[in-house]
Amino acid sequence: MNTKRVAVDFGDKKIDIDVPDHASVVEFEDPPFLQDPAASIRETLAKPYSSPPLAELIKPGMRVAIGFDDITRPNIPPRTILPIIVEELLAKGVKQRDILFVNACSNHRKNTRAELANHLGPEIFGTFWGTGQILNHDCTDPEQLQYFGVTDGGRYVEMNKHFVNADLMIYQGNVAAGAWRSYTGTGVAVGLASTRSIASHHSFHGIPEPAVKVNAEKKAAAAPRRRIPSVKEEMTDYLDQALGRKVFYINSFNGSGGRMAGVFAGYADGVKPPAWELAEKYVRRPTPEADVLIVGLPASYSYGSSNNTLIATVGATVPPRYCPEAPVLREGGVVIACSPANGHIDADRFPSYQPAIDLYARYFSSRDMVDHEDEFDHRPDFRHKYTHGYGYPPLHAFWLFYENEYLLKRAGAVIMAGTPNPGAFRALGLTPARNFDEAWQIAKKYVGTNPRTVVAPTFWSKPRIKFDVPR
Repeated sequence: MNTKRVAVDFGDKKIDIDVPDHASVVEFEDPPFLQDPAASIRETLAKPYSSPPLAELIKPGMRVAIGFDDITRPNIPPRTILPIIVEELLAKGVKQRDILFVNACSNHRKNTRAELANHLGPEIFGTFWGTGQILNHDCTDPEQLQYFGVTDGGRYVEMNKHFVNADLMIYQGNVAAGAWRSYTGTGVAVGLASTRSIASHHSFHGIPEPAVKVNAEKKAAAAPRRRIPSVKEEMTDYLDQALGRKVFYINSFNGSGGRMAGVFAGYADGVKPPAWELAEKYVRRPTPEADVLIVGLPASYSYGSSNNTLIATVGATVPPRYCPEAPVLREGGVVIACSPANGHIDADRFPSYQPAIDLYARYFSSRDMVDHEDEFDHRPDFRHKYTHGYGYPPLHAFWLFYENEYLLKRAGAVIMAGTPNPGAFRALGLTPARNFDEAWQIAKKYVGTNPRTVVAPTFWSKPRIKFDVPR
């Protein structure tokens, strides 16, 4: 078999691997960036989608809450966008003391002072931190949450009280690839929600099987006037009706390093179509169906260090869910993740992770863990580390296990190539291998000697892509 050499992420470096010469190498390619981001921001604030200009929404004496995506998103957009919003607020008579920033950390950990300073930049952080006007969202504290009800689809709507009680609600977010056909953005319904609210769409019944999604999409296509709204649309509409007013969004689509390629302001139903249209042009990458999908794992992504067993496992199992059309990995195919992950879990940052892994050992499927959600969520030691120690909330580990389930059922094998701690990954249903060459030999037992191969060398170190496999 003729081969070619491809460099893939491998912890804090790259390694060269030999793959079939017909292998498809699929990566994000940067779009043209905004030449004058500040001018583009001012333009979209003045001419937003489905909303009056921001300047017309602002009234003197208003209390204004500004939500923003947390540090799992790039910091160039908030550092650029937020000072311009504050400038407009002050120019229209809002007092500086009546502006509150809320870090929309969803069911992630709260961010430290240093992290927020780096994320927001000296202008915003230096002005508002010392007076207590920058807060971390707390998804568990009932004193900081307001309950609105349950949607027709069974989604529990409970949001950050500081944000929803403001006279004007503004949210700075990012449009990036999500699983299946989704994208991020318009993030209040998730970023500022309670654990109970998040559980109503992140729990096991909210991670859809592909066949279920396909059937729903076929029904929607057959009756387009009765399109099924997404979970986020359903919850956003419910919140809008309950409040009697809407959130003003400003979302950016970003390339490498968080540099902005487009910026879109207005209400949720208006900003979504143009933002998604731009994202589709650069995020969807033509890809053939694969017998073997190879993914490089950098030293850190999403939630923290890829030495963490569960984060490394997500690095292997989540990419095949980024398929807007047909699956990228055929039934019984193999995923090889290249990583030196040593299995170390920081018990302060991720207090529930190892106990959740131990719980998983008792069951045949992660979906059987659902009966333990309430038990984990109310453990005082987990809650304390979340509330006071910048640890992840108790149920975050469960969401990752539920995401893993799709690939563990579909693949013949998921191989962690390069780990020095084989037992840590066997415990999660993965096959450990000393290196890529050993992993390739294991894969051939499932897919033969000349498999159709797709390589995603920078899936986690660049903006995420969607594998656009034709049906």
